[in-house]
Amino acid sequence: MNAAPTPAVVPCGIDLVTPDPDTAREFYADLFGWTYDADGSTALADGVPAAGLRTGTGPARWWTRFTTDDAPAARAAATRAGARVEGDEVHDPLGAALRLSVGAAVVPPGLGRPAWYEYMTSSPTEADRFLADALALHATVPPGAPDDSYALLVAGGRPVAGRLALPPPLAGVLPTGWMVYVAVADPDEAAERAGSRGGRVVVPPNDVLTGRVAALADPAGAVFTVIRPAAR
Repeated sequence: MNAAPTPAVVPCGIDLVTPDPDTAREFYADLFGWTYDADGSTALADGVPAAGLRTGTGPARWWTRFTTDDAPAARAAATRAGARVEGDEVHDPLGAALRLSVGAAVVPPGLGRPAWYEYMTSSPTEADRFLADALALHATVPPGAPDDSYALLVAGGRPVAGRLALPPPLAGVLPTGWMVYVAVADPDEAAERAGSRGGRVVVPPNDVLTGRVAALADPAGAVFTVIRPAAR
């Protein structure tokens, strides 16, 4: 009997898990202008939920959340592809992880909100195979690209994320797995502000195909990227 088709599973939002949520709230309020709901578990950008915040042990990290209408089927597909599934967490064979949400709406675009999601890896062929088998995200090299080091991850005929084969200079600097991109008006100013508020600049501001970006770390070490998306 053939396995059921893999359900559509696409990025929809972000969560920060950190051992020091109070410091994180202050840092991101200053960096993105975030405010918070009554219990501090949801960050708001212009009143719109932009991110979740959770207290957790171990290194601070940003998680990408994926939405699906069929969580059991999504878990089964990920397991068949070699992932370890623990509740809503999917840990893939290459060391990356994501969280599943059932029927969650995608966070709308805007400053201070997630603008893009990118799977960073040193094993692009294996990553492309897993992402297709587990999430039905199919790697497509953009027209005119010089090679396949960068691919768009397509679902339902549209790009919903990217896959980057980390070049040697970045492979030792950026963590593998899902990278969160948050929209800002000025990545250079955001990098300067992060560094002066207890964070650090991991990759200085630079121009890429999708816009101007800078990779930063918050005071607890959680790495994320700010982006001013390129004009379309």
